[in-house]
Amino acid sequence: MTSVHVRSSVVLLGLVAAMSAAIEREVLASPFPSDRTEAVVANDNRHGSGTLDHGRLTLRLRAARGTWQPEGPAGPTLSVEALGETSAPLTVPAPMIRVEEWTLIVASIRNELGATLRVHGLCARDAATCEPLDVPPGQTREVRFASGRAGTYHYWATTMGAPVPFREMGGAFIVDPPGGPLAPDRVFVITEWSSLTPPQLRAVLTANDSGAAFAKLQPGVAFMINGLSWPATERLTYQLGESVHWRVLNLSSQAHPMHLHGFYFEVDSLGDGVRDVPVDAQTRHPVVTELLRSGATMALTWLPERVGNWLFHCHIMHHVSPERRLSAAAPSGSEHGAHHGAHHAGHDAGAGMAGMILGVTVVPSAGTAPSVRDGDPVPRKLSLVMTSHVTNGEPAFGFALSGDGVPPAPASVPSAPGPAIVLRRGEPVEITVVNRLGEATALHWHGIELDSYYDGVHGWSGGGQRLAPLIEPDRSFVVRFTPPRSGTFMYHTHLHDERQLPLGLYGPVIVVEPGETFDPAIDHVLVVARKGLDPAAPNVLIPATPVVLNGLPSPQFVWKAGERHRVRLINITPDDIFNVALQTARGPMTWTPLAKDGATLPESLRQPRSAQQTIAVGETHDFAIDLTPGPANVWIEVRSTAGKWQAQGHAIVR
Repeated sequence: MTSVHVRSSVVLLGLVAAMSAAIEREVLASPFPSDRTEAVVANDNRHGSGTLDHGRLTLRLRAARGTWQPEGPAGPTLSVEALGETSAPLTVPAPMIRVEEWTLIVASIRNELGATLRVHGLCARDAATCEPLDVPPGQTREVRFASGRAGTYHYWATTMGAPVPFREMGGAFIVDPPGGPLAPDRVFVITEWSSLTPPQLRAVLTANDSGAAFAKLQPGVAFMINGLSWPATERLTYQLGESVHWRVLNLSSQAHPMHLHGFYFEVDSLGDGVRDVPVDAQTRHPVVTELLRSGATMALTWLPERVGNWLFHCHIMHHVSPERRLSAAAPSGSEHGAHHGAHHAGHDAGAGMAGMILGVTVVPSAGTAPSVRDGDPVPRKLSLVMTSHVTNGEPAFGFALSGDGVPPAPASVPSAPGPAIVLRRGEPVEITVVNRLGEATALHWHGIELDSYYDGVHGWSGGGQRLAPLIEPDRSFVVRFTPPRSGTFMYHTHLHDERQLPLGLYGPVIVVEPGETFDPAIDHVLVVARKGLDPAAPNVLIPATPVVLNGLPSPQFVWKAGERHRVRLINITPDDIFNVALQTARGPMTWTPLAKDGATLPESLRQPRSAQQTIAVGETHDFAIDLTPGPANVWIEVRSTAGKWQAQGHAIVR
């Protein structure tokens, strides 16, 4: 599955009836018919499995088929293969293994399925190879091994011959240092459901073009966290100032850029399921989005600094879109149907979202009193107007910015991407967002540290009875914040409806230091996006819309020779991961990393290197580049991670 385009396995089956038919075929094919239906329960990964006695963990697992409701009791019932302990229900994710370093583990697994079960990851974590275990139908196999070194790992199984974690049979394998974890933590496992049958999967894996083969099958696909899909996912509550430690494991075939609203987090370690590598203190740095590839793990820490409701979710739109919900049919791909879908998605109980999303509420700590601010400076006042228009016969959205210190816009048609909103660190701002779109929307201030109420998730941001509203047509919403750091950020719609983002509801936010001036002659914002409505929406498997750089597939710029320039990369495509490179006739250029997600990088990472960067949706990267005197041509190449050309900008240096 790793060769499949990241967007190629993110779409649910269009109709519940078709999905139910696929499920029925799987049930009829089961070699273990039963008079009863065994329920598969969601595993919150709060407790380890097995029995620990005198330094030895005995774990008895079984693989069987059961019925699972990832959207809660009112949602659809799926027939899936799952793992569980022999004396307990089947679970998704699989039972968590959690022990201290070098604990002896005696694990057995009974295969109650009709095909050979191949189990990966039941081995010592000592950097050695980890050979899979094959369990024939109706048989039991046992393995013995020491747990190995402390870290975040996983194990998984398949009857389909999948080469990476796929479907529901995967779980966390956590090894703690002696004496247990250094701090309380939570474990979150991402799993993937698909309607693909074993023959269909084999056809995809062996096809010359696996992405096209996958698209042709039109499979149903969904992603969950700890066995549930938003809004059925667990709600997390933390106190103000409480240090939060999470472990996130990606047991799906797809990559996921994981984004935290309102706060930065630091990645403590990264792994691949067999090895886990702590991040060196000299290279550790804060981020708001971190890319987790298939099979990857990460441990992270963050500090809740403001009360209210927040989100942690994958930033790939098609992994969190309400149109992918299992319990509802996707809306029509026509313009009228898409408009209705956008409006409905904005008003549904899930706040226009579904899938791999966690809700986080930060409450005041005991004894803390509300802060009282006296004599706050008068904020700078801006107006950001969202309008719709038609360009070359196609619908489009755009923004117009006005207010204190904003020069008049030279064009009458609002721009997409939206204009760069240039702010100063420590200077309060009040932005009145005016909706002239003709449909409702919500605007998220991505990476900005602000009060929850202004974060942009309608019906969720804020707290108590004061929740952020949807911005209805011909209404406005006032956003107030004081940026605490300089850097590169963005604003974008938070309705994941296949329309608003590619039609242009996004733009950059640039925060400069007090006394500094943003100079576009040497400071360049490069926004990578997709443009226009996809004719296959909402059931988009391989995107047909063009990739654009600052709104154009081949934009042209003029850069000053003999100067140091700042390049600010932003990826706000619906779901793409790209490689961006700066080239001249002599080959790749050299640049110096400056910041990630608006946060300055440590000195150890601010070293010159080849001007190439992988950037996932929801990420920003800043670089410094020195241009020599004299004319030259710089080519800004945007390619897929497989190397396919997507867009190219041309900077004329003179």
